[in-house]
Amino acid sequence: MQFELEFDTSHLTYVLRAARGEIEHPEGMLDSIGFTLLQQNRKRHDAGLDPNGQPWKPLSPLTLQATDPKTKQPIKRKSQQPLLRSGEMLKALHKDVNGDELRVFFWGNVEAERARYHQFGTKPRVITPRNSPVLAFAGIVTKRVNHPGLPKRELIGFPDSDRDLVENVATDHLQRVLQQARAK
Repeated sequence: MQFELEFDTSHLTYVLRAARGEIEHPEGMLDSIGFTLLQQNRKRHDAGLDPNGQPWKPLSPLTLQATDPKTKQPIKRKSQQPLLRSGEMLKALHKDVNGDELRVFFWGNVEAERARYHQFGTKPRVITPRNSPVLAFAGIVTKRVNHPGLPKRELIGFPDSDRDLVENVATDHLQRVLQQARAK
């Protein structure tokens, strides 16, 4: 007794081409990953959490008492949480895909510069007036201030939870690509 089996493997050619295309040109997958990481970082930012899920250090009482130098009115805050006064900082959070590289970063406005100070914190320093004879902040008028520095409030990072998320997004992306190739 003899059996003869024939297999049509032509669909494997499409699948292998699709897989090779994703390896050679990962921009689509990296764009999906970047979008997901942006969303994750924005959620943590809105919740006032660092990348590891720890709350940011609270604002100092003097910062909460600050007034606008022009109007002398208390500064309006969207939130009493750090880094959420105006909501502008999140507008400076971007992603960029270039070939096989993905970057998530702050760029583009004054809030992007401030983000750097919060990401790494600052050292204590002396502040003196630049354009007037005195400094005025939170009802205090003085010629110099010994600023204690900003505490580190990490804004972006890549914790284990993000690694798991990236793995899931990459897997989903590749499955969609391979399913489309099989359908040809």
